[in-house]
Parts: sequence; C-alpha cells; structure tokens
Amino acid sequence: MKNIILESVRLRPGLNEMDEKLLLDLIEDAIIEVQDYTNTEEGSIPPKGCISIIKDIVVIKANKLGSEALSSESYSGVSQSFLDDLPKDILRKLKRFRKLPR
Repeated sequence: MKNIILESVRLRPGLNEMDEKLLLDLIEDAIIEVQDYTNTEEGSIPPKGCISIIKDIVVIKANKLGSEALSSESYSGVSQSFLDDLPKDILRKLKRFRKLPR
C-alpha cells in the first residue's frame, strides 16, 4: 500500500523531486497518525477510504518540513500562517472510521 500512496503523492506539485526515503517516512508517519486517531491496531492495514486521507496528511507534512516549530511568519509585507493540527475536513473524514476504545 505504501508504494501505491508513494506513486500518487509524487504526482503532487513539488513532491516529485522529494527524496523517496523521506516520502516513505512521511507516509509511515501519516499511517500511524490515522491508526492512532481511528483506534486501529498498529500494523493493520487502514481501510481503503483512508488512503486519500493519508495522502492529504503526507502533503501537509511535506509542506511543513523545515518550518515545524513556526506558527506564523512575516517578512517584507508577506505573512504566512501554519497549521498546528490536522485540518477540520480531514478530521471529519477520519471520524467515519474511528472506533471507540474499549
């Protein structure tokens, strides 16, 4: 599954040039985040519906590389803000797959 996600993520602008090992690491991190949020077992395969969510998380993580600690930045009249957490639309999609802990 990781290779399928890798091929798809590489189609996104700016991610084609990114190192494959780094992208695979980001994919692994995104899968773990999805498993944590949905309360599924580590090592289990996330549901098919989560694949697009995992890709979105990888893109967000890739875009944040090098600016993880920043919450906002301003220079020469240009201002940038960064997300602290996953966007609400991704969390809303993930809630469908969430299992309550026992």
